[in-house]
Amino acid sequence: MRYHGTRRIFLEDSGGGPVVTVADIIALPAFENVELAAPCEGAERREVRNVGILDCPPDYNEYSVYKSGELILTNLGFAFGNPGMAEKSLLAMLRRDVAAIAIKTVYEPPISDAVRAESTARGVPLYVYDGAYHETVAYQSLDLIRRDREELDKGKALDELLTTHDGDRMRTKLSALVGVTGSTLQCFAFALRAGDTCSFYAMLDAVSAVLASAKEACAAIESARVCRYHEHILAFVSYGSVAESERAAAEQRCVSLASAEGSLHAGVSEPVLLSDGDLGIRQALAAAGAAKRHGEHLVRFSGLHLSAFASAAQADRLFMSASALYRSMLAGYDEEHGTELLRTAEALVDHHGDVKSIAEELHQHPNTVRYRMRKMKAVLGVPHEDDKLFIRLLGLVFLPELDAPRR
Repeated sequence: MRYHGTRRIFLEDSGGGPVVTVADIIALPAFENVELAAPCEGAERREVRNVGILDCPPDYNEYSVYKSGELILTNLGFAFGNPGMAEKSLLAMLRRDVAAIAIKTVYEPPISDAVRAESTARGVPLYVYDGAYHETVAYQSLDLIRRDREELDKGKALDELLTTHDGDRMRTKLSALVGVTGSTLQCFAFALRAGDTCSFYAMLDAVSAVLASAKEACAAIESARVCRYHEHILAFVSYGSVAESERAAAEQRCVSLASAEGSLHAGVSEPVLLSDGDLGIRQALAAAGAAKRHGEHLVRFSGLHLSAFASAAQADRLFMSASALYRSMLAGYDEEHGTELLRTAEALVDHHGDVKSIAEELHQHPNTVRYRMRKMKAVLGVPHEDDKLFIRLLGLVFLPELDAPRR
């Protein structure tokens, strides 16, 4: 019996950045009734970078042409129903640390206990599915990988836009990247819920469909476009030159629809001029980050309050360097003298200078807190500063960490 080698469908690796996962692949239309053959922790989160078709046993080269991160498609037809050959082939492929193996059920493939155990032990998922033939699955998978790389390019271009502000360039680039037009722009940022194994691209398409329906229903919406930005879904909704009441009604419809996406945390920017699109993106990302930290469905930038200023501070390199300098001065003194000035400074900010409350939290006498505050002033070079003004200074020092969990 003669075998004609393996078939691999190859895309050149474009480097790091967003990547398609197994969850994205098995959500494709070509797959039907997908079942995991054996328990496999983290199966859906595994990265898929290429596609290969398995149509021969490993006798020639132990499948050395296959690489880590490939999705392997097979129906085991080459085994002709021989359980031994099927087991030998699947074990060899599992040891290649491929992304996943998907077996079409056309020949009722035999999957032994040894293969199931190897899948679980190696963390390489083994799926059995009904659906389209390999060529269709491969085409859809590679098309998704290409799409992901195009989204990566958009993300890089957006990164460049966020480094400096140029209104004219912002309008031109946003129009070229995501097709945004209109005079006023509103950004939505979506993040998957922690531990959610659903397909990123299935959610992206769902958001796109939701906003497309909003555009159809609201004449005030001039364009509604969606793209991937690193681990977020970014949506850009632009409004034409309409009455503010019409724009506000359209905005409310978009917000309501965004709130209904239960598998996502959503952040919503304030309406901005198209030339200020970078501000809209930053606002939406900050709001989505807050939504994810606090387990909320949707947060608007206007609802962040103090956290909005913390996000703004985090985006300013000079502010962050000043904050880090003052914190490092306190931390350095603590390390050298075995004190807790940094922790006490955080408590001063958290309790707005209420010495009694701080003393209770730190299990210290109020006079100890007062002594530490005098020592902090000396370390930071402001020994004669008024207590209230000093606490304001500390508030600025710890502003970037305002919404972060304390140690």
